[in-house]
Amino acid sequence: MGDKKLTEKGVDYEFDFQFSPSYSILNIHLQNGQVINAEAGAMIYHDTTIGIKTKKFSKGFWKSIIKSLAGESFWINEFTAETGDGLLGLAPPYPGDIKHIKINAGEQWMVYSGAFIACSPSIDTSTKFSGFKKGLFGGENMFYLLVEAEKDSDLFVSALGGFLTRELKAEDTLRIDNSHLVAMQKDVQWDIKKVGGLKSTLFSKEGLVIEVTGPGKIIFQTRSPAEIISWIYRYLPKGRG
Repeated sequence: MGDKKLTEKGVDYEFDFQFSPSYSILNIHLQNGQVINAEAGAMIYHDTTIGIKTKKFSKGFWKSIIKSLAGESFWINEFTAETGDGLLGLAPPYPGDIKHIKINAGEQWMVYSGAFIACSPSIDTSTKFSGFKKGLFGGENMFYLLVEAEKDSDLFVSALGGFLTRELKAEDTLRIDNSHLVAMQKDVQWDIKKVGGLKSTLFSKEGLVIEVTGPGKIIFQTRSPAEIISWIYRYLPKGRG
């Protein structure tokens, strides 16, 4: 399959990317008996040696409902190499890139709206509420997916556009438009900040931003889903009243 990169080795899986960075596909090389959890709807193809089982993203009906509020599917697909080695292809619903993150044992990451693609079964996921202030003014970041690994594990996330990664030292600060945030380590502190005066807040799309404080890693995307939708909407035919 065209535009294939060299195979990389994660903690649990061998994998490669195709058509990066604009239309990335993640190819997971499952060995016989291996299991991976993937976002429902992310599967492009899989070999016939691989079986699929669909289950609720989280144990319990209401936990799964809350997870859907974080921008993830109510369901998750569990892929198992049942009768031999096999290849599994995954991709997000939008154009952009896919990134591998090694999650160390006990490490926690916050993954934001719709960025989750797949992970090792040793990763536990739960949906958290950002808090009233952050939820009210944080837009799509009202809820986030908290991922925690019981042992060293693999996590795959997607971006609309390309990825930018910053590693902040203690007390380092950075301001980000909230719709560009993909994921960050749980130790990173963040809050909603107003920039400029009242006019900027009311009429500028940059009036409210997320201010993050290190230490920790932050991953964000080069395109904003909200701005893409707004841009497309301007060119749609409008009905006449």
